[in-house]
Amino acid sequence: MTKWAEVEQQLNVLCNQWYDTAEIKRMLAVPLNPARLAFRHQHMSFFSNNRRDCWAAVACKAPLDVKRAIWEHEKDELMYDPRMGKAHVTEADLGDKKESDMIPGARAAFYAWLHCAQEKPWLEGLACSHILERRNNDHVVSGGTLTQRLVKRQEVELGIKKKDQDINVQVHLVADVDHTDLLAEIFHRYVVDDQTAQQILRGAEESLAIERSFHGAVASAMAEMD
Repeated sequence: MTKWAEVEQQLNVLCNQWYDTAEIKRMLAVPLNPARLAFRHQHMSFFSNNRRDCWAAVACKAPLDVKRAIWEHEKDELMYDPRMGKAHVTEADLGDKKESDMIPGARAAFYAWLHCAQEKPWLEGLACSHILERRNNDHVVSGGTLTQRLVKRQEVELGIKKKDQDINVQVHLVADVDHTDLLAEIFHRYVVDDQTAQQILRGAEESLAIERSFHGAVASAMAEMD
């Protein structure tokens, strides 16, 4: 077994354990209504924008082949995805949203992710961003991904059929599988010893902890809404 194959197995365990944490259970339990759903979508737009900042920050420090892989990843997000007929995040998605619209817990999470991307070794920073897609990959996660579970809940609780739900959400039902696989060659090339393996695991664990705080804060705010 290669070093990356060994680490990949550990990452998959971390992803599945993440769904058993209190914050993610809270997100998956808070009852939905149109106002709560709109609030979550607003914060997921901020989340998507923060992802663009973090991938770019990692690319700034990474070797050329990694820069190419990240750019291939970001083309769907920033330029054009034929499955959506547009980029995943656009100026229209953000609209007149501003930082003051964010709850403090979300803002803190975004600063934490950006810190990891800017200040950690590039391989650790890469793992911080990569793990957020791996944990939404239904080839990895048992029992349905966060996106899949929330799509199902919208169908059951709000009567919104999958085909009528937010197009970005629908695309990410499959996009994160592709995006997970996109970096496989990079990880095979660079995760070769205990030091690089630990960088990947540290980055993944840190990022999953930050995301728990993000979703927990959003879920708590949703629960307080009428």
